[in-house]
Amino acid sequence: MRVTQLEINRNLLSDIENLSRAFVDVNRQMSSGKKLNKLSDSPLGSADLVDITEQALRLESYRSNITLSSYQLKSAESVLNQAYNAFVSIDTLGTNAANETNSPEGRQSILSEIESLREQLISVGNTKVGGIYIFAGTDVANKPFELVETSPGSGYYDSVYSGNQNVNSVPVSDGVEVVVGVHGQQALGAVLKKVDELIEAIKGSIDGTGSVEDIGNSLEGFGDALDELGLARGQIGVSLSMVERLSEIIGDRDIVLKEQRSNIEDANALEVAMRISQLQIAINAALSSGGAVLSQRTLFDIIG
Repeated sequence: MRVTQLEINRNLLSDIENLSRAFVDVNRQMSSGKKLNKLSDSPLGSADLVDITEQALRLESYRSNITLSSYQLKSAESVLNQAYNAFVSIDTLGTNAANETNSPEGRQSILSEIESLREQLISVGNTKVGGIYIFAGTDVANKPFELVETSPGSGYYDSVYSGNQNVNSVPVSDGVEVVVGVHGQQALGAVLKKVDELIEAIKGSIDGTGSVEDIGNSLEGFGDALDELGLARGQIGVSLSMVERLSEIIGDRDIVLKEQRSNIEDANALEVAMRISQLQIAINAALSSGGAVLSQRTLFDIIG
């Protein structure tokens, strides 16, 4: 079959056009530093990038949850350590108050110290982090602890917990959630109950409605209450260790995703430069060849 000059010209122009398009694409890679500048550059690579982006967004959500959880847990751990120390001090003061040699005035002085420490414990129970009460269970908008007078004008108060006994949890990895702290009844309920009983006993020994022996009786069970507080602190420590470990895992996973994205998306500067040089040579050769062909043909040859 006879190949006309018109077909030769068309093929020549098509080759030059394809080379020019490739030259534009590779120059775009050089200027942007990216192999993929639009979906059509690599449909498969673009699909992989969509998957990587979705994974990165999930990791960012988990990282945000871990940051907030870690802050809440560290705050809870810190204030419960304060509560532990305060309760130990109350135990010591109560033991002194139970000593028969103490005068009513001496017990009154001790009582004032214990009441001050109870207020500290209530303050711990009402700790807020990020605008929420961390010991209120899931009722995080409302103050969980308060002192309520047992009867009007009695001068006797009980520590009342008004939160719930649920605990918030947040996702920190695929299929993994962490419990963010403990509720107030678990952390401080037993401790405050014993402190209320001790204060009532000391007051009774002073106003004559009770005896010094009642103070000693009220100290029974302090060790159990301290154990309850210790368990709450331990649970917070476990959750804190978990989020810190997951934070490291997410950091490592983030690095892997960035490397995967770079392998798909980023252009190799040396390879791109070599490709530009190759295309320039090919285009110049095509133009040179085309010019030579056209110069050897008549008008009749060109139009076939």
